[in-house]
Amino acid sequence: MRKTLFVILFSSFSFYAFANNDSTLIDALVRNIAAMQVKQDDGEFYAGMFYGTRECGGVPHNLQPDNNIFFTAITAFAFKNMLPHLNDQTKAVAKNIVLKASSTYPNFRNRFGYPFYNFWPTYAPIMPHTYYFKYLKVVFGQGEDADDTVMILMTSDNNDSVNAIAKKRMVGVSNLSRRRIISTFRRYRDLPAYSTWMGLKMTPDFDFSVQCNIMYFMLEKGLRWVSQDTATIDYITEMVKNRYYKKRPVYISPYYVKTPVLLYHLCRLMGAFKIPQLEVYKPQLIADIRKELEQSTNIMDQIILRTSLLRLQTDAPALDLNSIEEFEKSNQQKYLFFQARPAFSYPTPFKQIFLHWSYINYYFYCPAYNKTLWLEYLVEKNKTRTP
Repeated sequence: MRKTLFVILFSSFSFYAFANNDSTLIDALVRNIAAMQVKQDDGEFYAGMFYGTRECGGVPHNLQPDNNIFFTAITAFAFKNMLPHLNDQTKAVAKNIVLKASSTYPNFRNRFGYPFYNFWPTYAPIMPHTYYFKYLKVVFGQGEDADDTVMILMTSDNNDSVNAIAKKRMVGVSNLSRRRIISTFRRYRDLPAYSTWMGLKMTPDFDFSVQCNIMYFMLEKGLRWVSQDTATIDYITEMVKNRYYKKRPVYISPYYVKTPVLLYHLCRLMGAFKIPQLEVYKPQLIADIRKELEQSTNIMDQIILRTSLLRLQTDAPALDLNSIEEFEKSNQQKYLFFQARPAFSYPTPFKQIFLHWSYINYYFYCPAYNKTLWLEYLVEKNKTRTP
């Protein structure tokens, strides 16, 4: 009896100690990320954005400031989802992060005022600090993309009519609506699934991770279900069924590229919404994530794979990372969460060749988002742990 009582008391104390340590670290990390938010316009970034850099895969390998809205929007999205699980004091800081981030969105909005958003500011050069790409604004001027659009719409004040306008455009530029995709497996080219790009002149393009984000938006906003939604879920399911997230990650997701990042996007969608077609593959996904954990060497991959397991409602191994200083000294610097590979729209076999030609690829980094991904893991772990 005494032994049993001791075990119960020790377990309860251990749970309290770990939970309290996590809570302290979560609070400190939220404040640390808030301090990284740009305080005032500086000629490169707008106040409220998070600093990021871009590196050419070819020569020169120099890092340049890159004022894209992408990392700011996905950081805000992560914070918005974590709000219900933060204490009141920390929640106030997190809300302010989202509010400041959303104040920058008008700079990236479609030039005619539609709720579609560009990766770079609408009236500024694209690819800032490049030698020649920055002069190609006219060529890429109608390249608003679905990824930035859905992240911005999910982290800003809008209404059903605004969301419906965005959906109408996504339907209007989906595969087969205007053009037929040439850059995916032949057997999926007649699926009317959503495209990465929202510009009327852009060729349809499928990216597995982007499509996970689009469907997150459609389901969160409760927008009327149409054939494009069904086709996109069917396409995502086929990629999972055939385990292309592991076998062909670069081909099916040319902007996110890596298996752990693809799994992160998929499990975020599955953790938020029960999608019957995907639920069938949970055991497969859990097994594959555990194998990836055994093989991965980067701390960021280790983090997002654990988060993915937790979102699939299964146990994740403990992570030995206990302070912000320890995180900053880890191998998380220059972690590639997002990449730009211009060969995305090439037909087979050119796509397979040029996707791996590093000279034309660009790599994007954001220190604040790396910390946000770690924060997500801590919050998810704290949320799912029971005494």
